[in-house]
Amino acid sequence: MGRLENGKVCFVPRVIPGERVTALVRKEKASYAEADLSAVLDASPDRMEPVCPVFGRCGGCHYQHVRYERQLVFKQEQVADVLRRIGGQGNPPVEPTVPSPQDFHYRNRITVHVKDGRVGFYAPGSRKIVEISECPIATEKVNGLLAELRGSRPGNGEYPLREPGEFRGFRQVNDAIAGRLLEVVEEMAAPGGGLLVDAYCGAGFFAKRLSAMFHMTVGIEWSADAVRAARQGVGDNEIYLLGDVKRHLIPALGAGQPETTTLLLDPPEEGLDASIIGTVLERGPSRIIYVSCNPATLARDIKRLAAGYGLRRVRPVDMFPQTAEIEAAALLEKL
Repeated sequence: MGRLENGKVCFVPRVIPGERVTALVRKEKASYAEADLSAVLDASPDRMEPVCPVFGRCGGCHYQHVRYERQLVFKQEQVADVLRRIGGQGNPPVEPTVPSPQDFHYRNRITVHVKDGRVGFYAPGSRKIVEISECPIATEKVNGLLAELRGSRPGNGEYPLREPGEFRGFRQVNDAIAGRLLEVVEEMAAPGGGLLVDAYCGAGFFAKRLSAMFHMTVGIEWSADAVRAARQGVGDNEIYLLGDVKRHLIPALGAGQPETTTLLLDPPEEGLDASIIGTVLERGPSRIIYVSCNPATLARDIKRLAAGYGLRRVRPVDMFPQTAEIEAAALLEKL
């Protein structure tokens, strides 16, 4: 982000803060402008040559031109920024981003598009296909599936390519860091307590790990397949409810005393419904752990919860290296 001579904010992609560049303005609105990078005159020491030959034309990655250590700082700053702007947090307690053990070849699934024999991803902001022969952030097995697809002359359409293997319910896209996310949530849940309510629990990714810390664990999930998987090998202190969180949250929270209850929230990208926020504020569990893949909706919901809760910790986890996507876990405690 820079400014034009008239003071208007101008957004230029693939530029690192501190660099001096030339750019060509391609769109100008009343309050801002957008430009394309023409040349880097003074490069940042964090700039590096992108690994992917279609970086910048493909809409998937955003940060391949930035040294990985600096990407982690960017993501910490991004989370802190939205918590200030949207979440109303003056000095948000955002900790350093947990790095992924692998910053390339980590994605266990991708979705490619085929049109008139062209196989690839969409270009930014369009339906134009950018052809690819391999994806450097996908695992070798997924790239093998991509090679098979390209060789089969597929018809037009969308093709999910997923690494084979046994897993229960929803699978994190980056296996290498999924365990570290579990550890972060476990740290926030300590020392445990009477009741854990895991809303949006899937097949028990978090609940199964945390159940030993609580007298009772109740999971809520809308997917019948995921609940069926969660109920396999269920412990004596685990219950998994099939249905909507709106329907089950009140009785689930009623299974324990608020002062010894922890609520784990891992909602879809759109965040929490206002009615769920109302239920949480009314029932008042002592601790909330909120896992989010969308810092903007996380910040919005934290602002809504501020009527009864204080934000204590936020830990970004780099589930999606080379992209602008961010996973984060937040800890809130009853005021």
